[in-house]
Amino acid sequence: MKNKTETGQPRKRLRLATLVTLGVCATVALSTALQLALVDHFATNYAGKEAELRLQQLSWQMRDSLNRVVSKAAGDVQLVTALAQVREARDPAAARAVLDSLQDSFPDYAWIGIAGQDGKVFASAHGLLENADVSARPWFKAGQGGLRTIDYHPALLLGKLLPQAADPWRFIDVAAPVRRADGQPWGVLGVHMSWNWARRLARNLLTPALREYGAEILVVRNDATVLLGPVGMEEKKLNTNSLQLAQAGQTGAIRETWPDGKVYLTGYSQTGQSGDTATLQWSVLVRQPEQVAMAASRQLEQLILWLSVAAGAAMALVAAFLARRLTRPMDRLSRTIEQRAKAVEEGQPLPEVPAIDGFREAQVLSRAMRDMVHSEARHVDLLQTMNEQLESTVARRTAELEQLVMRDVLTGLPNRRALMQALPAAMARVTRMRQPCAVLFLDLDGFKNVNDTHGHEEGDELLRQFGQRIVGAVRRTDTVARLAGDEFVAILENLSDAAAAEEMGRKIMPLLREPFVLKTATVNLSASIGIAIHQPGDAEDLDALLARADRAMYEAKRGGKNNVVMAAAAAPV
Repeated sequence: MKNKTETGQPRKRLRLATLVTLGVCATVALSTALQLALVDHFATNYAGKEAELRLQQLSWQMRDSLNRVVSKAAGDVQLVTALAQVREARDPAAARAVLDSLQDSFPDYAWIGIAGQDGKVFASAHGLLENADVSARPWFKAGQGGLRTIDYHPALLLGKLLPQAADPWRFIDVAAPVRRADGQPWGVLGVHMSWNWARRLARNLLTPALREYGAEILVVRNDATVLLGPVGMEEKKLNTNSLQLAQAGQTGAIRETWPDGKVYLTGYSQTGQSGDTATLQWSVLVRQPEQVAMAASRQLEQLILWLSVAAGAAMALVAAFLARRLTRPMDRLSRTIEQRAKAVEEGQPLPEVPAIDGFREAQVLSRAMRDMVHSEARHVDLLQTMNEQLESTVARRTAELEQLVMRDVLTGLPNRRALMQALPAAMARVTRMRQPCAVLFLDLDGFKNVNDTHGHEEGDELLRQFGQRIVGAVRRTDTVARLAGDEFVAILENLSDAAAAEEMGRKIMPLLREPFVLKTATVNLSASIGIAIHQPGDAEDLDALLARADRAMYEAKRGGKNNVVMAAAAAPV
């Protein structure tokens, strides 16, 4: 027989206690491996993606903040060069008064001056460097050709005159030609902006909690020189994959090894616009050590591993004890079952199942086995539920993050990113529906005075009310977005003609002049609106459309504010 050796002795089989113990250990090991695999696949991946999205969002925020400051400085230079006191200045004192006022309003402008065509400083804020020869300075040469922004550089002339500081003086410059009313250039206006504003941006953006967990912001020039970063890295060269991706114009987050040998999660983006001489193209990197970013996930893995090992050991001991108790009655029961099976084969009467003293113990074992099966089923159900919950959480958090990315945190309106998606779709519908759309560029008149007088919290409340008034004035099918600061954009679709857009702009103006009731004050402001029309057949160039609306808004500003200006029609395709 197969169950006997050649000598007729029965083959040795593993004891029931051993089999039960091994079976329980194998089941626990499999369950532990499955748990760890699920945790690694879902929890770890989710934690990594969440950390990368957080760093990428910080990079975007720093990029947008840098762009806003550089853009504001360029706007200030353009505005000053357009002032009659500067354009027609014959006496340095008249021009100096304008420059003093600008510098007093924005202390980060370390030096503001106008140099004549001969390169000598005609007038400057508070008279600093007046009559000095700056003809060899890069800002003077570049500013003669139009509005230019000059990259990060050390102080030369100013370094000896400005107060000593903890960090060496570094600047970026913005310059533009100054022309008389007849269009003839007679000088160059230059603004030296201290690099301290960038340091403040980084400090304000990184909360104490983020700094505690190792998050760091780096700003890197196109020649790979670190302009802003951790101690010891500034003004040194850097070479990382994230930097190469940012310099290629891409944005995102990656896992990479840095020159210090540590592995970091790095979010990256690039400031400025290629070909725009009024902007600067820097790479913005936000890094965090991977070990810190993934610490919570690693702790969860270790906790599950140790709990599973402890549970496995306890279950193995219990199984061995029960197996020894149940071996003898189960042997008798198994022999009876074998006898009944043989009787069936031979056609003999079936033997009765004897009353086994340990039958109750067998029942207990049976129940224990059923309970173990049910426990295993519940365990699998629990794992499946965990899986579904993880997938649901990932989907929900991803949707929340996408919503955050597309919404302005202050006003709840669509942000610049959302606008850049909505505007091309609106332009495409113009082609399909053969009805024009309009872009309204709105800017509050005197918003800075509210911030300076009543504080930024009141300024934020004013922006929220301003945005809601615009939303209430336009149709539900129209789109209202906040670009930055006090700049808002409304997209009006399915218009009958250009006059309908101007009529809407005129309709909005009285609503925006109504008093704004804030927490501590009531203020009366107005707004300047620029309108650009996109007609069927126009080129679908959203940057050009926004630029036309922006220029029209600034024309309204220059015309005395509190006005609506229609932009010139787009050039035919």
